[in-house]
Amino acid sequence: MRTSNPIPISPIRTARTRRASRSLHGPSVRSLSCSPLSSSTTGVSSLVVSLFVVLLFALPGCSNQYAEETTKKASVVQRQLDELGRKIDSDALSNTLLIKTYADRLASLNPEFERIATALRADGTTKGALYQGLGQRLSKVNRKPENKHEFATAYQELDSVSAGSDPIIYNDALLDVVNTLADLSQGELPRINIPKNAETAAVKGGQVPGSYLVGNPSYGQWTTGSSGGSFWEWYGKYHMFTSVMGLMGGGFYGGPIYHNAWYGQPRYSFYHDAGRGTYGSRSDRNTWRRGQDQLARQGIKTPKAKNYGSVAGKQRVSTYAYRQTRTSSALRSGRSPAGSSTRTATKRRSSFFSASGRGTSRRSFGGK
Repeated sequence: MRTSNPIPISPIRTARTRRASRSLHGPSVRSLSCSPLSSSTTGVSSLVVSLFVVLLFALPGCSNQYAEETTKKASVVQRQLDELGRKIDSDALSNTLLIKTYADRLASLNPEFERIATALRADGTTKGALYQGLGQRLSKVNRKPENKHEFATAYQELDSVSAGSDPIIYNDALLDVVNTLADLSQGELPRINIPKNAETAAVKGGQVPGSYLVGNPSYGQWTTGSSGGSFWEWYGKYHMFTSVMGLMGGGFYGGPIYHNAWYGQPRYSFYHDAGRGTYGSRSDRNTWRRGQDQLARQGIKTPKAKNYGSVAGKQRVSTYAYRQTRTSSALRSGRSPAGSSTRTATKRRSSFFSASGRGTSRRSFGGK
């Protein structure tokens, strides 16, 4: 009698065998991802990491749009500053050449002024205080603002540095250095853009050495003394201005320059007339406004701006001031500060900040 073949037994897995299998082979791949099963634990791990990265970048609203916009703007300003540096190094600006010529001539006329002439000569290069100041301000801008207030502060400072990097405006700003060298020469070198018989700023009847640079944060700062009064303190190598009076003889004021006495004096200075919003930081401008308000309560008024600088420079300053006003208005109303030539583009940018960045609100830029 033929015996029938054994009936094949199908590999039916019970709940118990499934649990045993999991304990031997680790957690189910299905619990880690929705991708096809892999026999390699390493392959599964790589797949999970890849999926995580994709999801991280795909999720809407996870990127910091404040930081993205700030970084983009900072890159543009850095290119402008680099281009200005190339123009300075190639002597493409008229006043950089004039500074070098005047400084060399002053040192030749009066060897006692060689140190101060050398210090001012640096402003004809990218090693000068004015150019270095722009770079330092740019490096301090917060590239990762977390909220609308931080973004507005960063963007407005970038606008200011951008204006200061304009070659025409920068060339005019150097007039303060050119005319400082001219005054130190006691008439041997002509002033630029200043009437021949015009007087420089004076305190208590004496002319102030370096008067064009007093108040400019690239060269010094207002310091509060023990008596509570604010006086001008030159930085390091510019401290030699305090001894100029003794070297030049009578007619130059040699005492401390106090803020109250200095503020109301008429003067020629690009920084005071047009450059404070461009070459002064936000902190510098705030300090100046507080001092202005305090002195105004004492009846001391700001002298009127002089007709100082080139026509092209004045037009550029006016243009940048207008742009900065529009930027401030856009930031207050919650729009992107970028310019627009079409209504459609403006509408798209008006909702630029509707998505939240890391640590920011999901409301629009104009929200609280």
